[in-house]
Amino acid sequence: GAAARVVHEGCRKVLRAHFTLAPVRSEAEGARVTLPAGFDAAAVRLSGNVVGQAPFTGTLGHRGWQVTEVKLPQLTDAKAAAVIAQAEVEL
Repeated sequence: GAAARVVHEGCRKVLRAHFTLAPVRSEAEGARVTLPAGFDAAAVRLSGNVVGQAPFTGTLGHRGWQVTEVKLPQLTDAKAAAVIAQAEVEL
């Protein structure tokens, strides 16, 4: 457990340093919500007894998260970014 907390704290620092996150839905979890026709199916996943066409009314189980800003370092060599791990040649 202690090792996992250290790893999670490191992940949290990296996420906060490079990404700004915001909830997908502003309502509180557990709130009743209505999704109109044409809602963003990539941002909202329906579960349960899904039948018929929108609008759908249900209970928000998780607000979701989305990236609103990315702050990554500027690459100086785009070709180098394509190499994830270099090949090794022993001489």
